[in-house]
This record gives sequence, C-alpha cells and structure tokens, in this order.
Amino acid sequence: MNLKKNFFQDLIKQGKLKEIREIRLAVVKKMLDEGEDADKISCRISQFNEQLIQCVCSYFANSNSWLSTCTFLEFGSGARGEQVLSSDQDNGLLLADHLRIDVHELDEVTQRIVMTLDGAGIYLCPGKVMLSEAKWRGTWQEWREKIIFWLENPKERGSWQSGLILDFKPLWGKKNKAQELRLEVLDTVKKHPVIFRMLVEEILQYRVPLSFWGGFILEKKNNFSGINVKKSVLAHIVNAARLLSLKYSFLETNTLKRIEWLINQGHITEDMGNHLIALWKWMQLVRLKNSYFETDQGLVNYLNPYLLPKEEKKLLKKRFSVLQKFLDLVLTSTSYGL
Repeated sequence: MNLKKNFFQDLIKQGKLKEIREIRLAVVKKMLDEGEDADKISCRISQFNEQLIQCVCSYFANSNSWLSTCTFLEFGSGARGEQVLSSDQDNGLLLADHLRIDVHELDEVTQRIVMTLDGAGIYLCPGKVMLSEAKWRGTWQEWREKIIFWLENPKERGSWQSGLILDFKPLWGKKNKAQELRLEVLDTVKKHPVIFRMLVEEILQYRVPLSFWGGFILEKKNNFSGINVKKSVLAHIVNAARLLSLKYSFLETNTLKRIEWLINQGHITEDMGNHLIALWKWMQLVRLKNSYFETDQGLVNYLNPYLLPKEEKKLLKKRFSVLQKFLDLVLTSTSYGL
C-alpha cells in the first residue's frame, strides 16, 4: 500500500490520528497474511513511520518557521529500518547554531509533535528518549559533546543507549549536519580503543539463552515463562554486527545489510551469516506477530521455545549456538588490532 504524503497531511490536519493507526495495522496484517519476510515487514513499518514523522514535522513547521532550520533525528530501530508495531519513539532534535528561541516555545512545539506521533501510533518512549526532552535537543557541537560523554561514561547513559546513539539518521530538515555528526561520532569511537572496548563488553550483559547443557534459559514475565527475544537474541545480533562493521568502517545501519557485508568481505563465513540472518528474521517475526495479535503488550518480545515443534526447537538451539560463536568471534576480533 503506497500512500501519498498529502494523504497523511490531510488526516493530521483533521485530527484523524486513529485512522492512521488503523491504516498501519491494515498494512501489517496484509503483509503477515501474505507470508512476507520479517525484514520486509519491519522495513515497511519504518517507512510508514518515517513518512508520518515527515508530515507531522512539516505540519508544525507551517506555523513555527524556526522548525525548518532544525533536523529531526531518528535513533535505534527506526534508523535501522527494523521497527515493529509496538516500537515507541526514539528521537531528538538537532538545532541550528544560530537559532534563538524561547525555551517555553521550544518545549511546547516539541511536546505537541511527540503527542501527535503518539496519537498516530508511534508511542511515547518510557525512557523519555524524545525531542520533547531538553536532553535530546541541541546544536551540532552540543550533540557531539553529549554523545561522546555518554560513550565515555556508560553509567551516565545506560548500556541500552549505545544502540540509539550509534545508529541514528536524519528524517526531516537539513540532513548534512546530522550525517556529519554521525561520521564524527563513529570516527571518535574508532580512535579511542577504551570506548570501543566498553561497547564490546556490553554484549556480555545479556547471555544467549542456552545453558551449558543445551537447555533453553527462560525468564518469567507476569505469569508467562519464555525467552525475551529482543534483549537475549536480537540485541546480540544487532550489537555484535554493529561493532564488527564499525571496526571495518562499514557505516550502513541496517543489521541484515551489515551481516551480508561481513559475509561478502570474508569477515564471517557464509554459513554463520546465513544462520544469523535466519535467526534475526525468525525472532523479529515473533515480535511482529505478537505486536499484532498479542493482547498483553508486555509479552510482545517473548517466546516460549518449549511450545515449538521438536524440529524447530532443535533448529533454534543450533542457531543459538551459532550466535554464541559469532559473539565469541566479535569479542576476540575487536580486542586486537585497534
């Protein structure tokens, strides 16, 4: 379903945000019913959200001309093109160096932007990673300083934020400065082995959910026991692929494109890469289906592997073992030659 930009603009002007949510659901349902791969569905959701964000920003810029001098930054899964229906907002605002604006007006306009996105189905971030927060706004130099500070001081940012501040892209506004900012940040990481090593060590914070004896390691969520496929599986694939790609100066943000590049360059074997791609698609499809069908949204990221057919359980264990070998490879290869 291809939507013209003025279609979104008309709905936003009329305040028909529920209709936008329903259209997104219909797009995902159609793709799930047709058996599309997880990467294609996630890409389509991300494209839908990008188009929506661009229209919302343009709508508010019509009555707030200063906004056109700024850049909307998208972080994390949105920047990688890997969103699901339950993906919330992870964004910021790059302010023009010369901008002079009353902070109350800045707060009001950015708050209206995030609330409009929330109403249209890109929900508020529980961690408040949104441009309505002063922490997630700044000039080029201010952004550079705060991102480097966060990278050098993990306790100040929280380990979860490395995927946000290293994977970002401009969605609306002047894009050159944002692209320069990301290149500057990545170059700084490469030039400082201590920062890189701290990022590598973050991979160890969540273990692959497979015991020494080959059993699945489950965690409890409410009355449900299962694997958190986002934190315990996908995060490993995303983070390790990012770090190994960064080591070799490959700047693409999408996880599967990173893995494909690592295969083509001979940094990982084709067999390992294919298992990783298949595992990513499998676990992401679990999240996509759960985000559409699961009534308890707290369980969107969970899978009970013991409910799978015998052959699927066996295959999942094999792919978890390959994932562990990939992590070991990344930990070893990024410890030397920096």
